[in-house]
Amino acid sequence: MLLYHGTNETVARTALIAGLMPRGWRDGGSTWEGCPSSPDCVYLTTAYAGYFAMNATLENERWGIVEIDTDLIPEDFGTLVPDEDFLEQATRGQETPTEWDLPEGMEARTEWFRDHLYSFAHLWDKSIEGLGNCAYQGAIPPSAITRVGLFTPASNPSIAMMIMDPMITLMNYRICGPKYRALVQWLMGDSVDPSDIDPFANAIPSVENHPDTPQVQQMLASHKAHAQQLRDMLTMRDGLEVIRADG
Repeated sequence: MLLYHGTNETVARTALIAGLMPRGWRDGGSTWEGCPSSPDCVYLTTAYAGYFAMNATLENERWGIVEIDTDLIPEDFGTLVPDEDFLEQATRGQETPTEWDLPEGMEARTEWFRDHLYSFAHLWDKSIEGLGNCAYQGAIPPSAITRVGLFTPASNPSIAMMIMDPMITLMNYRICGPKYRALVQWLMGDSVDPSDIDPFANAIPSVENHPDTPQVQQMLASHKAHAQQLRDMLTMRDGLEVIRADG
């Protein structure tokens, strides 16, 4: 499976040579100080790599997206585990075993799941399916890294703005997951159709039951302009560089 890690350009370039290490192995602070990530995990995603890169990058740096093929990670290197946010959200309102001694409150529950991720390793694929995120407990070797995407957000503000605004929840991923997965593919230089961003972009509104009025013509013109705007945005790749591990 191809998964992605969002970071800055320096870390992304270094990953091609040295792989990715959990922040606790390199004395790194957490991007999310209020609710820090697990120090022994590298966090991976199918959908929010650009957003995580933005948060790990200084103002004048390029975003870095690292593509990992999990099939290329040696079995004895580490373990895929779910994201603690998935576990916390998926168990809200659910009866949990008393022996868990799960605390009250979102932050305390998230911290508990973060400290017990290995116990839920069998749910890593459910975490991807439900939230688009998971983690890898251990270091990811450079041999498992296939590509790196580098993006200058100022070069395409429309793309950058769409990447910057996710709500990382189960419900939002269910609705908007295809859009965010498409944006990750765009960051990796892959072809993205406007309908991947907006499922109605290529649909021509039916006007058979409506009179040919200025209002109807205006609606059609507006729809076509929106679709063209998406096409223009997706073809603008001047600020994007993709480095292949074999290149």
